[in-house]
Amino acid sequence: MKIAVRGGHCPKITGASALIDELKEDRLIKDVVIKYLNQLGHTVLDVTPPDSTSSSSADLSYGVNKANNWGADLFISIHFNNAYNSYNGALGTEVCVYSENDVAGRVVSQLASLGFRNRGQKVRTGLYELKNTKMKSMIIEVCFVEATEDVALYRRLGPDTVGKTIAEAIANKKVVEAPTQVSNNQGETYYRVVAGSYKDRENAEERKRQLEAKGFNGVFLEAIKK
Repeated sequence: MKIAVRGGHCPKITGASALIDELKEDRLIKDVVIKYLNQLGHTVLDVTPPDSTSSSSADLSYGVNKANNWGADLFISIHFNNAYNSYNGALGTEVCVYSENDVAGRVVSQLASLGFRNRGQKVRTGLYELKNTKMKSMIIEVCFVEATEDVALYRRLGPDTVGKTIAEAIANKKVVEAPTQVSNNQGETYYRVVAGSYKDRENAEERKRQLEAKGFNGVFLEAIKK
């Protein structure tokens, strides 16, 4: 499948900002989604507008035109939501669509499985990207930048887990990590399966707890330097 992916907004057309900044985070998620979609066998085009984009109309039309001209089968626009100046609690995740579809349904359900409140698919026929793309399209609102519980969960999970979850939901397929071959001192060979790498220890510990909760035994943390 040919999939066009963009990160929302541009430096001169800024997005929401509160406890976290939408522009910074959606770029991180976008890169991860593209990485895993490629691993899952899809052909992906990054249609994020250049940083020099200086008008809202150019920001919105850039990705749409690129996707249409390329003949994409699916258009994904990644954003973070905002409703209040501040919010103590959880608001959740949602996916905006021109009409409800199975791919968007999987995406919002899988994001909710990470712990975000499920706000479902939101039909928004007036949004430029949704009404002007020629293919199935969606705007993913990962979580709310001002909601304390949303942001705390997002930080624990990290962009890699969130982006991987989105990619797997789109592809309807799990990423299979390549096993690492390890030999012990007696020459016997073992295979180590890596389930993620994280800069923050608390994110790694959260991933360890998730795997253990799913019944995986022998899960351990290993600190490495890159």
